Amino acid sequence: GKIILPSIITNNMVLQQKQVVSIWGWTTEVGEQIKVCGSWNNDTVTVKARMGVFEAQLQTPGYGGPYTVKIMGHENHTIKNVMIGEVWLASGQSNMFMPVDSVLKRFQGVVNYKEEIKAANYPNIRMFTVSRIYSEHPQDNGLGDWKVCTSENVKSFSATAYFFAKSLYGNLDIPIGIISSSWGGSNAKWWIREEALSKNKTLNDYYKPTGEQANKWQIKTGGLFNAMIHPFSNYNIKGAIWYQGESNRNDAVVYKDLMTALIGDWRTVWGYDFPFYFTQIAPYDYKKGLSGAYIREAQLKTLSVPLTGMAVTNDVGDLENIHPLRKQQVGERLALWALAKDYNQDVAFSGPLYRSMSVEGKQIVIDFDYAEAGLVLKGQSLTDFEIAGEDRVFYPAQAKIKDNKVIVFNSRIKNPVAVRFAFSDTAQPNLYNQSGLPASAFRTDDWK
Repeated sequence: GKIILPSIITNNMVLQQKQVVSIWGWTTEVGEQIKVCGSWNNDTVTVKARMGVFEAQLQTPGYGGPYTVKIMGHENHTIKNVMIGEVWLASGQSNMFMPVDSVLKRFQGVVNYKEEIKAANYPNIRMFTVSRIYSEHPQDNGLGDWKVCTSENVKSFSATAYFFAKSLYGNLDIPIGIISSSWGGSNAKWWIREEALSKNKTLNDYYKPTGEQANKWQIKTGGLFNAMIHPFSNYNIKGAIWYQGESNRNDAVVYKDLMTALIGDWRTVWGYDFPFYFTQIAPYDYKKGLSGAYIREAQLKTLSVPLTGMAVTNDVGDLENIHPLRKQQVGERLALWALAKDYNQDVAFSGPLYRSMSVEGKQIVIDFDYAEAGLVLKGQSLTDFEIAGEDRVFYPAQAKIKDNKVIVFNSRIKNPVAVRFAFSDTAQPNLYNQSGLPASAFRTDDWK
């Protein structure tokens, strides 16, 4: 007989503080009484296994540790070196998967990775890296283990997730646990349940094939959710961070709907509305014109979903490398949203975001959110603004900052009607706010 625990409930785990958390597993003894005890208060909870499954609810205290968790039945397990703190889920494709070190051929390591590795002695930061597995059906357990942040272990940590955790820890001095679950080249629809896609008419009409391709819809959709997200949906998290989008460039027309559905579905599965912060993809020369621009636009629009935030990265990209090396800024900018929104820290968390436009003679005046303290130009003149008249032909525009607004004009355009900013695959603009956070790309038109 055995008592079997899921892979995530093991030594070095981090449990969410001040929550009722689940400790669950499986037993071969029918109807067995299982006792679970956390050393932070030594309260013992007794539950009865049903159909071989047991689940106990433990109240966690404020952050601290290390503690032990004991699971006692016809055999006993003791989970050691358990910390109580803040737990975040990190997911996406290769830019979230990209490790700190240059341990894999397609990744070069982050900027200054040797120094970062040498300094990575943070025993209160832990990461659970989910093994890459695909499944046609939801799984109850996944593969992976918790690793304490040491110079050796950090080499294979998700760089974005690590710098996110490091920033939180540096500001809060609270143990941080990251569940890192990502897969390079993955499409967002692989990370959402098929039933959630099929219930959304826009997504269902767009994605669902007919005839011979119908089976492919069933096999591809939701495969990564089933194996790499669902097994951990009993585990309490504070929120999620996401870095993905390159693989959906051809689906930009529905990407906002897709991400809205994904965020909503994950919240439904967990049973509560947790914050979800995502990365706007960086500039890269896809050789295909505007495919990246349309995804960035869809990501900007996804901010309409409650409890979301977006890290802009148009100043830390690499036009020749789809895996830019400056992951420190990405993780730190995601952390700013969490620090401001979830931990009551007085920090700026967003760069300028387009709010509205007005036509004033031959000029268009652009208003921004998150620019109250002022807009900042880094360089000699503002770049990457374009302006169009009623013929819908865009021309490079001159732009200047005045009274926390940007005035855009071109002497050839007598009656301007629309502005685009950084609206290309390769734009690397130079507009920031006083906090040094870059402005997001946008367009004021909706022309096809």
